[in-house]
Amino acid sequence: MAKLAQIISFLLGPIFILFPIPYILVERFSQNQIYAIKWTIFSYAFILAVAVFVIIGVLLGVFSNFDVSKREQRPLLFSFSAFAMFCYLLSLLILNGPKILFLAFFTLLAGLIVIVIVNKWIKASIHVATATAVLLFIGIVYKGYYPLFLSLIPLLAWARVKTKEHTLLETIIGSILGAVLILIVYTVSKLFFASFIYN
Repeated sequence: MAKLAQIISFLLGPIFILFPIPYILVERFSQNQIYAIKWTIFSYAFILAVAVFVIIGVLLGVFSNFDVSKREQRPLLFSFSAFAMFCYLLSLLILNGPKILFLAFFTLLAGLIVIVIVNKWIKASIHVATATAVLLFIGIVYKGYYPLFLSLIPLLAWARVKTKEHTLLETIIGSILGAVLILIVYTVSKLFFASFIYN
């Protein structure tokens, strides 16, 4: 069971769970698959940069594992992630990127800030927070049978507890943070930025 939990934790980690998001967002709001693929590949470069940073950190002994589960090691990861996000935003501005990706950027930034603040008191699960935000967003946007993907959240929470990376409370807090963040962003975007996103 421990091995299974490790596999689930790895496959539903932030890097993998964020991979389909650029395509889903751009295709959904542009209705242009080629355009979506181009910007997805572009976005992947920045997601992969964070993944490579973590891998190098583990190989050099800077990070104890690929989850960066030690709270005192996370500020370095957060700092590099912030730098990668700044470069991504600058690139979107220069290249006149899809407007929906700007909203996605600021959502990710807000999530990072919240996690950094909460992390001062408790090691909230970034894995569960990210998975909750992504899967809830997909469920809201696509409806149909997509909300069934939400069942992966308790599965991931179980895996994080089983591998002793988090306590049950830390996974619950992560899930709440992810859900609240995405619901706020979705509501605000619908109320105030619908025309901006679709144009």
